[in-house]
Amino acid sequence: MGTMIRQSMRRTFLSKRFFFALFGTVAMCYFCAREFLDPNCSSVYVIDVMLNLGLLKKVLVFFAAAPAVTLYCQDQNSGFIHSIVVRSGIKKYTRSSLLACGLSGFASLFLGLFLFFGILSIFCPVMPYEAGGIYDGIARSLPILYTFIEISIFSLYCTMWTMVGFALSSVIPNPYVALGSPLIFGYLFEELTSDLPTYLNLYRLSHCENVFSKSAATDYLYTMGVFLLVAVLSGVMFSYFAERRNRNEMV
Repeated sequence: MGTMIRQSMRRTFLSKRFFFALFGTVAMCYFCAREFLDPNCSSVYVIDVMLNLGLLKKVLVFFAAAPAVTLYCQDQNSGFIHSIVVRSGIKKYTRSSLLACGLSGFASLFLGLFLFFGILSIFCPVMPYEAGGIYDGIARSLPILYTFIEISIFSLYCTMWTMVGFALSSVIPNPYVALGSPLIFGYLFEELTSDLPTYLNLYRLSHCENVFSKSAATDYLYTMGVFLLVAVLSGVMFSYFAERRNRNEMV
């Protein structure tokens, strides 16, 4: 199992697609934030405003999916999956593929956003910021921690849709479906949950809005837990359909 995981990690983290997503995230952040750049403006504020832009969210969902969401399609359509399954078994393949897809999607955004934040902080100082809401106290006293919270929530949100797309690829092994479905499902479910309470409203959760208004830690853990739960359920779906397809083809 460990060997299979290492191979899958090398395949994704050392690929051109991963670095495309990483540096594409930095470039897209600059494109969206360039009009807010000002030496008198806090870099924390710039990141906060930038992550609330609808265009950036759509593009970064695509970047999160880029490193690995089409891997199963490639393996299945080329027949490469059969040689892997013979050597290692389908369960090891699905588990290592899920880890590689989820971790590469999260890392490409998280590292890319923090790299941009680091570059941005050279020109715009890191200053306390009145964010409002449950995280306001953190933004005022620990602005870097506030940025960490924002970026981690946003990165996991985008990764969640990557996992949904990866699950769908086990049903419809088409690379265009795999790449496009995170964007489609993200938009669709944001609209479907737009009138629900905040704790079920995906748009509000992704933008760090108050959930229970009891403590920042509770809201953060709940938000991350919701996104992680959807990602895990998508992984279960992927494993089920990928293993069933393999059994049918082996008969």
